[in-house]
Amino acid sequence: MAGKFLRRGAIVDTIKSEHRTNAIQKREGLTQHPVTVTSCGCPDPNCGCCHTIRTERTIPTPEQAVQRLVEDKEARKLARTRRNNGGD
Repeated sequence: MAGKFLRRGAIVDTIKSEHRTNAIQKREGLTQHPVTVTSCGCPDPNCGCCHTIRTERTIPTPEQAVQRLVEDKEARKLARTRRNNGGD
């Protein structure tokens, strides 16, 4: 059994789509942009997913990623304190 919802052919199509997208990224120099996987949402188990290069966004540098994690952690901590204190 290949997968719970997708048949083997759909999984193979999804993997090939990923390989094509990686080749396009390397060829065009778009390695700093993230890739998203999109399923069409149809109920057909033979329908795979496609990959999209998100050129409107860039992947953060390691320093930016650490800074974003620190900011997110502080925001979550503040939200948790507000929630525990009843919104005070």
